[in-house]
Amino acid sequence: MEPTFIARIIFSLIAVAISVGPMVADFNKTHATNPLWTPHARFHVVWQVLTQAGVSLIILTLLWLPAADQVTHTWIAVCLLYVWFVAFYATLASMSLFEGSLKDENGIKPWRWKIFGKTYLVDTNLGGGTILFLIAGFGVYLLIA
Repeated sequence: MEPTFIARIIFSLIAVAISVGPMVADFNKTHATNPLWTPHARFHVVWQVLTQAGVSLIILTLLWLPAADQVTHTWIAVCLLYVWFVAFYATLASMSLFEGSLKDENGIKPWRWKIFGKTYLVDTNLGGGTILFLIAGFGVYLLIA
């Protein structure tokens, strides 16, 4: 299989993951219907999730719709995909400015990883986002190699 084709599959899977994952994680009592959240905060989380779903559809269209310049379409799709990563890590880095947190008391539980007999708790958002970021990096490598 051609590396560019494999990269497009990787980017497609990530686009689906960053669309469907937040829908599953956020359209429930931990976020969108969380009684502890203000109605305006719930509005924003739903808006953010639906926006990302729309961007993911554009990414998939750019990756797979036949185009005269498929390479350009693929790179535009990659740039849109990386907007998600940049926004995630910028938000993470600036949480102290708005008293943000990766989790709430009644939110999604962290991943438990046991490594050499020691248990590590890894935030689901940070762990998942970082794994997707590394996989996307491999996809970019396939495009430029």
